[in-house]
Amino acid sequence: MLINVTKVKSTTQCSEKLKLAEPVDAAAYGYPELALAGSLHFAGQIENAAPFLELQGRASAKLRLSCSRCLADFEQTISADIAETFTNKPEALSEDDEYEVSFFSGDEIDIAPALLRALLLELPMQPLCRPDCKGLCPDCGADLNRQTCSCNHQDIDIRLSKLQALFNAMNKDKEV
Repeated sequence: MLINVTKVKSTTQCSEKLKLAEPVDAAAYGYPELALAGSLHFAGQIENAAPFLELQGRASAKLRLSCSRCLADFEQTISADIAETFTNKPEALSEDDEYEVSFFSGDEIDIAPALLRALLLELPMQPLCRPDCKGLCPDCGADLNRQTCSCNHQDIDIRLSKLQALFNAMNKDKEV
């Protein structure tokens, strides 16, 4: 996603509104875990804050994810706020600078890596196809969202089997 900054970088305190939507190959930028199901969208602005250009806005994309419970593939829209600083003057940085600056040369900046990095940080740790996903049966592997299984899910910890036997014996005594 190249943006032309010729006008912005030549005039201090100048800003330009941006609204972009382009298909992007995330794997080509080193983000193979981001499977985009459409275009990468960005709405924001770039501003000249000499000697830096500051990009601010919001990125969003529809991603193909795999549910962490049932392993089904699904699509989810992920959004992220962007605040990125660029410069074409390496001498503008001092060792005391606390923030990260990206370098560019020429009159165009590729903002795709910054947008993809922000979206990667917004990925859910355990993506779910839906909030009430039942997952897979741990014994037979059936998708519990689609079918019920006949597995016995009353596994007893072997360390507690003697206690279970005691409870069973106590219940038999009460029945008599």
